[in-house]
Amino acid sequence: MQARLSACTFVAGFQSRVITARYPDLPVVENTDWTETGSGASLLVAPLNVGQSTLVSYGDILYRRWLVERLRVSRSAIAVAWDSAWRRRYAGRSEADLARCEKVAVADGLAVRLGADIPTDWADGEFIGLVHFAPEAVEWLCRLQEHLPESLRTVHLAGLIEYLRAQGLAVEAVDVRGDWAEVNEPQDIAHFVLGTKAETLDRLRGMVRSATILDQVAFTVADWREDRAGCLQRVQGQLGGQPLVVRSSARSEDAFTASNAGAYDSVLGVDPDTGLERAVEQVIGSYAGIEGEDQVLVQPMLDDVAISGVAFTRTLERGAPWYVINYERDGDTEGITSGSSENHATLIHRRGVDRPELPDPRLAGVLTALAEIEGLLGFDALDVEFAVDGGDRGHILQVRPIAVDRAGAGVSDAACDQALDEAHQTWQRLAPTPPQLPGEAAPLYGVMPDWNPAEIIGTAPGQLAESLYRELVMDEVWAQQRAEYGYRDVRPAPLLVSFAGRPYVDVRASFASFIPATVSEPVAAKLLRFYVDWLRARAQLHDKVEFEVVPTCLAPGFAGWERRLREEAGLQEAEIAELRAGLHGITAHAFTRGEQDLAAIERLAERYQRIHSAELDPLERARLLLDDCRRLGTLPFAHLARSGFVAVTLLRGAEATGAISAAARESFLSTLRTVSHQLTADARATAEGAMSWDAFVARYGHLRPGTYDIHSPRYDADPERFLRPLVEHANEAELEQADASAWEQERPAFLAALAELDLPAEAEAVERFLRQAIEGREYAKFVFSRNLSAALEALAAFGAEHGLGRSELADLPVSDLLATRDARRPGADAIEALRGQAAANREARQIAEACELPPLIGHPGELDAFLLGADRPNFVGAGAVTAEAIDLARHSADAPPPIAARIALIPQADPGYDWLFGQGIAGLITLFGGANSHMAIRAAEFGLPAAIGVGEQRYRELHQARVLELDPPREILRVIR
Repeated sequence: MQARLSACTFVAGFQSRVITARYPDLPVVENTDWTETGSGASLLVAPLNVGQSTLVSYGDILYRRWLVERLRVSRSAIAVAWDSAWRRRYAGRSEADLARCEKVAVADGLAVRLGADIPTDWADGEFIGLVHFAPEAVEWLCRLQEHLPESLRTVHLAGLIEYLRAQGLAVEAVDVRGDWAEVNEPQDIAHFVLGTKAETLDRLRGMVRSATILDQVAFTVADWREDRAGCLQRVQGQLGGQPLVVRSSARSEDAFTASNAGAYDSVLGVDPDTGLERAVEQVIGSYAGIEGEDQVLVQPMLDDVAISGVAFTRTLERGAPWYVINYERDGDTEGITSGSSENHATLIHRRGVDRPELPDPRLAGVLTALAEIEGLLGFDALDVEFAVDGGDRGHILQVRPIAVDRAGAGVSDAACDQALDEAHQTWQRLAPTPPQLPGEAAPLYGVMPDWNPAEIIGTAPGQLAESLYRELVMDEVWAQQRAEYGYRDVRPAPLLVSFAGRPYVDVRASFASFIPATVSEPVAAKLLRFYVDWLRARAQLHDKVEFEVVPTCLAPGFAGWERRLREEAGLQEAEIAELRAGLHGITAHAFTRGEQDLAAIERLAERYQRIHSAELDPLERARLLLDDCRRLGTLPFAHLARSGFVAVTLLRGAEATGAISAAARESFLSTLRTVSHQLTADARATAEGAMSWDAFVARYGHLRPGTYDIHSPRYDADPERFLRPLVEHANEAELEQADASAWEQERPAFLAALAELDLPAEAEAVERFLRQAIEGREYAKFVFSRNLSAALEALAAFGAEHGLGRSELADLPVSDLLATRDARRPGADAIEALRGQAAANREARQIAEACELPPLIGHPGELDAFLLGADRPNFVGAGAVTAEAIDLARHSADAPPPIAARIALIPQADPGYDWLFGQGIAGLITLFGGANSHMAIRAAEFGLPAAIGVGEQRYRELHQARVLELDPPREILRVIR
């Protein structure tokens, strides 16, 4: 195009000196009156030659060569470019902006009126700022240069053209149909460059230097239908006889508002002589609503692929400043996009941070290419498909915008960066081993190794939920229980620490608290260092700590732990014997303490009734309920939970060593009657009239899906939604029938295995312990959660009295709320202070939600870049199911979706989700949760196929799927579509 221009002149006004200094070879003329005149007058400052046509363009627009050629060949005196797609050219265009822009009215291909003053509902489109003047029109412009009417001094270019049209000059209107860009925002360039898959790759091919974009041939569906042979000939002529890939490139793909990623077919390994025509037909046949302008893209088949995948240059959910690179480690170029990959990982890399050593160095070139493409486009919210060959050369297979509306996300990059910088400071402050812990061990923090905060309160909880969890468990109770049980006393050592507003367990404190108190300091130091380093090297075990990382009791199969400690940790026989003796004492003691722990729970239940019936101020009621909950609820619950772990470990150990069969273990579990089992039995009794509806609601109404979340509705707040389905479907629920035959047959072998360890082996005592521990844990949780739930409602009542909603209360720590009880009537200033604090905390929580952190942090560099592998889920159930999936986290609690016959996905394995089991779900998947979590036990009771604790990497993939296959017996969990 430049060769056709005899001269080029830039008319400057604002910052003209800067322009001339930066571009010294550019001919520039200055409109010195630019502040007083319009763009029409600026044009008349330029040198114009009578007898020559002139192309005039605004300096802040982008357009394509075809448009210039089309204007140039016009036979009219004036030809203007206009856009009929003006209203939808970019998302969110306001009516005010439409009214303000230069508009055009068009009839029979001619502009019949131009200007910003045209009413919006009269206009046919927008004048884009590009016009061609034929010599006849240039002559008029030269006359205006000599004498400009005062009325034209302030008009813009469209107004000047309208003046010439009024003088009798014909104005042809050429419609660009949205194929242009006005460079007001960084993404405008991206809007212009990014088109269909084929168009985008073609436009970037000559620009990207750090990666390869393969040769291509593209044609439209209309081209194919009109000249199939010609299309085939083009492909064979340009790409030769090499294997090909035929890819979709429809207009409905890869847009800013919808990607339709993976919706259409691609065909790999196509023989250009025998398979090309069939492959093209398959791709076109996969399009929904085929249009003639849809395209097909053909490229050489890339061979020697080492890794391939998809990279997001910002997080998909919130647009936060992290690269998210999901890749297939076996080189399958469709494994990630199709969801069929079984050997994949995800690199999460904070933008703007140069980490010298990546978790997978092969991705260094991919990061470089992503940064280059972002720079070329001036846009940093991209979805890029890539491959890396055996020579570590990157290949770009597709570039498209991230098609997610993040309006209202409201978290800036700077806020995320500040949160992560503070997280680094926290790491440095906490790095030295606390003096109450044995020896020296490098820091390690996780969201699931102990007391599972990610499962119980979530990864970015509000201040109220987190402070309650600290108060009731994580500050003191957890360590007190361990010390009382016979383990090492690690107090004062809060178990919960925070990085960028996200709660983590201090693994050093946790693992030290599992060392028996009788173990000497030198041996304890060796054990702690070994345990921590073992998990650090095997992050996938972070939610299976007690079964695969740390021995916490003496059970059948302990010889395996002894072998590991001897061969891997280098402990001497005497040191191992010291640990064994300590664990023996703890395990034997577990058989004797169940009664006292259950008695404390009964005292809690009794005191609850007295508090419930008393006339109390809401905050005083909350204080009493929480104090009782801590002393008589969570502490005995922690003891019963610990005993429950011991009981389950004894059963699992006996099965693993062959003392009993899996059938015998399942047989014993079928005889248990936990609260969850009782809930279903009571629902059935209510359905049959043996239990009244009111009594059913009164017994279970305190439950809520989020035990610590004041937002989470109690069952009795909406019993028709949460409890009525349990009753209506009670007879459909498959309640496992007690069948003790296999257990009774193999029980002697189990008792013999215990006797070999010198543990209690009398049948009645052993069964009483197993039953008390496993059933008691669930019962204790049920009872203490009633206190907690009532305390949350008391806090809500206080808030209602003073104009503080649940949303505000959720972002206030419980200590600050209870502190106001000293004032009988908190003043307006105090309430406003709380409201301001809640707003600040809410902003901090939103930042925490946007930040990306790994489930296990073993090095400060992992605060900036980490690898997520596919965690091994805890599979439960003997059946298999293939069904539609529904992610409940994506739906409001106020408008629950239909979930019957679907596989339900939930982030947490919280007992408040028991209502799901009355909805006829086909299967259950949780993001967090261990092998011994509530939902694992619940699913086992009902024989429901479940995958508990699938991990963040796998959950990210599953929650976008429509249909899943869940087959616990074969440990299969995969996306069908």
